[in-house]
Amino acid sequence: MEDIYRPSGKDYLYVNDDRTLKVDKEYIEFLKTLAQKNGTGKCTMCLHNDTRAHVHEMINVYPKKTYVRPHSHPFKTETKIIIEGKLQVILFDNFGKILDVFVMEKSDVFTFRLDRGVIHTNIPLTDVVFHEIIEGPFVGKDDSVFPDWAVEPNDTEQVEIFMKKIERQMTFLDI
Repeated sequence: MEDIYRPSGKDYLYVNDDRTLKVDKEYIEFLKTLAQKNGTGKCTMCLHNDTRAHVHEMINVYPKKTYVRPHSHPFKTETKIIIEGKLQVILFDNFGKILDVFVMEKSDVFTFRLDRGVIHTNIPLTDVVFHEIIEGPFVGKDDSVFPDWAVEPNDTEQVEIFMKKIERQMTFLDI
């Protein structure tokens, strides 16, 4: 079956092959174990198993302070549901100005939906587990668009500078 979803290139990406799946505390602990086995400390478990699916669902495990490059999905909506931890969400305009900042956690904002084209990033304030739902099908490199000002994740020096710039911007926000 050549069309079955089999991601490559990311050592933290996995695919659920079962036709049914119960996500409980034990399953989350299993995902955390997978996250600890790779160099990133991350795990993304695709609950869908076909790129043609109209709905793509993932459970993400990210360690504290993971850098997620600011991006948008020009043709897709996205929903995040927090399972564990605290996840800071930052929304930007096209030029990198911060429009909104908030924290997702079970006791407050536990679900967040983005419309198409909204530039955003997620910064784990603690180790975090969240459920992500995004429209399918997967269209490859055009699924996420990265603005010119969004620093490449492998440039650790520039990521540090960018994150400090974001922190400074947030201290002056009146949101």
